[in-house]
Amino acid sequence: MLGYLQKVGRALMVPVATLPAAAILMGVGYWIDPDSWGAGNALAALLIKSGAAIIENMSVLFAIGVAYGMSKDKDGAAALTGFVGFLVVTTLCSPAAVAMIQKMPVDQVPVAFGKINNQFCRYSGRYPVGGGL
Repeated sequence: MLGYLQKVGRALMVPVATLPAAAILMGVGYWIDPDSWGAGNALAALLIKSGAAIIENMSVLFAIGVAYGMSKDKDGAAALTGFVGFLVVTTLCSPAAVAMIQKMPVDQVPVAFGKINNQFCRYSGRYPVGGGL
């Protein structure tokens, strides 16, 4: 029983290791622009949204991290890292984030930023360009 609990503890360390990165990103972002929480500075908004992408998807990170940690071959570190990168990019490309970074109303953000959560963009890893949406 003790061996199994140690294995679960080691598996939980994988997703917990992403928390300091999220905290640093958000902390630096709030330090750069403490008054308007990123609305007054594009870099602050970028850092805050990047850290929030990790925090807001923590349940998915725990699911992947525990599955990786409990596996016998431990061959999923690249998948976890790639998934975290994907979450950051999709969060930064959301209409609300683009509007905050560009200091424009959300309704003026190009329509392509609202269409990134479909199976074709996720499958190909590329975003469509032009009017083909």
